[in-house]
Order: sequence, then structure tokens, then C-alpha cells
Amino acid sequence: MNVNPLISIVVPVYNHENYIVECLDSVILQDYKNIEVLICNDGSTDNSDAKIKEWLAKHPDIKSKYISQENQGVCKTLNTLVSLARGEYITICASDDSLTSTSISSRLECLTAYPDKLACIGDATVIDQHSSVVSDSAMISLYHSNMFRLQKNIVDELVLRWAVVGPTLLISKKAYDKVGCYNEELAIEDRDFYLRLLAHDLLVFIPQAVANYRVHTGNLSRKSVNARLVVALEVAKSNLINSELYEGKLRWFLKSHKLDLLLINYRVPKLSFLLLSIYKVIRKAIVKVII
Repeated sequence: MNVNPLISIVVPVYNHENYIVECLDSVILQDYKNIEVLICNDGSTDNSDAKIKEWLAKHPDIKSKYISQENQGVCKTLNTLVSLARGEYITICASDDSLTSTSISSRLECLTAYPDKLACIGDATVIDQHSSVVSDSAMISLYHSNMFRLQKNIVDELVLRWAVVGPTLLISKKAYDKVGCYNEELAIEDRDFYLRLLAHDLLVFIPQAVANYRVHTGNLSRKSVNARLVVALEVAKSNLINSELYEGKLRWFLKSHKLDLLLINYRVPKLSFLLLSIYKVIRKAIVKVII
């Protein structure tokens, strides 16, 4: 491994004029300095474009590239950014989140210690719209994760009990050659992509906060019944698409989401959500027995 590889920090942007400067500032506050920042404004309708251009003008010495496009969605945007990245490693930070000062160096050190792995995730603190810390651990507060199990058997743990927080991935660009890029037929990129990484056992977990994950009015809007059904649909599709990559209990668990697709009915969303919630409780109880 190159002891000082170039790291590409990719920042997909959509309507985060209030947070984009804080996000970009966290990039230049890294204790690891061999970086480039690639920014894609995915059709923002607010003042994000002006904020980005102003920030870039203030930091002309930073290796950077900025593109602005009509809205393409997160998967196409990430694929564009990955294709532009020149770094040996890539880290992704959404425009409303930020990185800790040791974010890159700590994950890079972890991958150096595990040369058979091509990607590393960590935990994140949860921050609110004013950047005040709400929780020291997003994985625990949002997903009730077990840190020991994440370190002992990350494949089983993340397939059966999802716990990945958005801005915590550092990945070798070689990994995309091995598992492919983001599925542009899906609206949500992470579950599908991580299932492919996990199927090849390429992921390792570092039990420390490497980023700040923001909870604010924009992502709280996803808590409506219809929004939750959209997420459930994307998760179910991702699980079924990748089920044949696994065997035994993991394949069964992924294939069990076929019923999720049958239960998701947007004509009667509240009933659909209720039935889906009951089924999830039953499946969760089964998971506890089989692990």
C-alpha cells in the first residue's frame, strides 16, 4: 500500500445551502493532507451553487473539481463523482454532514492493518441543524448496534441488522472494479452497494466516530408513512437483488423481503405500514433465534 495515497473526497450536493460550507470546511481541516475534493451539485434549487463557488474561491490551493448538473438522483451523482476521482481511495460525505479531523487518517490506518479489506466504515456522532451533538454514536442511537458483533462478524451483523451511517465509508477505488458501482435503477444507494461489498467480505469496521451525521427537518421529512414505505421498498428490492450472493440464513433473510414487496401498497398506506411493521417484528424475532 502507498503510505501517502491520494484520497478523493466526493461531496454530492442537493439543497444544503445552510450546511455545505461546514461540510467543505471539515475537508480542509483533515490531519491527512494528500486529498482532492470533488463536488457535484445535483440540481439544487437553493443557494448551494453560490456558496460552493464562494468557498472554492477562498481556497484556491485545494485540489478540487466542481460540476453542476440537472437533478439526476444520488446513484447517478455518485457514479459520476467516482468516475472523476483520481485518488487511490474515495470517501463520501453528503453536503449536510461533515468529517472529523482524523476521519481519513484513522480509516486509512485501519485498512493498512487489514490488507485483505478494500473498505472501512466507522461510527458517527449525531448532530442537529445547529451542529449541536445529539448523540455520540449514530450506530447505537439510530440502529441499536452491537459494536462487538460489528467487529467480530460484520457480514452477518450488517446483513441481518443494518447499521451503516452515511458519511463513514473510506473505500479503495479498486473495490468498484470488483463489486460494481451504484445501481442507478434504485433511488437509495447504500443497502444495495454494501450487500455487494459484504458478499465479497471486503469491509471492516472501526469503532470510533469518523463523521458527523446531521438530523434536521430535511431528513426528518422521511419519517412520514409514505416516505417510510418508499425506503422499505428500496431496501426490499436491494435485498432480493443480492440474495443469490449469500447462502444459508443470510439468503433466507434477504429472500424473506419478497413478502415486503407484497405488503407495500400505496393505495392504503397506513394499513400497509401496519402489516409491514408486524411482519418485521416477526422476522426480527426469527433472526434472534437463528444467529
